[in-house]
Amino acid sequence: MSKGDAYEQDVLELVQDQLSQGNFGIDPNLARVRHKPNYFSRDRGKDIIFDVSIEVSRRTAAEPYWIWVWECKNYNHTVPVDDIEEFHSKLSQVGANRTKGTVITPVGFDPSGVEFARSKGIGLCRWIPYGSPVWLMEDSSEAKDSDIFRALTTLDTTAFRFYGFFYGMTCDGQFTTDREKLLRHEFKDAL
Repeated sequence: MSKGDAYEQDVLELVQDQLSQGNFGIDPNLARVRHKPNYFSRDRGKDIIFDVSIEVSRRTAAEPYWIWVWECKNYNHTVPVDDIEEFHSKLSQVGANRTKGTVITPVGFDPSGVEFARSKGIGLCRWIPYGSPVWLMEDSSEAKDSDIFRALTTLDTTAFRFYGFFYGMTCDGQFTTDREKLLRHEFKDAL
């Protein structure tokens, strides 16, 4: 299995686990997590395949009314803005009014990618692999937005303070180190 496929599988398991524990604030019986889901693009006239998605449906509905698409990027470098732009284009083609998108990576994002994502309502997550070197500071200060931005954009994990293994930006541009808070926040539109 390639490192990209392995990371995708880890993200899939993370999302499934969070959904089953009720951390999205929705009934897990009304949502399903999909690996390699495909959604139709009118622009292309064919399906676009994504990495992971969560589909939320009403009890009697045949189709989901809300879809959260996750794009997994496991590079040896930060995720370039071009990848965020391409993801935005794909989301727009499958239904911008009923989709939300998040890009997740273990290595971080180009600063221009963070700004583009913020302007287009795309969430970003950096889920740092366990065992990565980070500095543990012996104070109890909370992470500032500037700390989280740096963690999202710096490849070398020894260069910033340790607030956990997760750094994120919600679709509306709020920074957080709390994975469950980010997940609940993203689902507030679906409820």
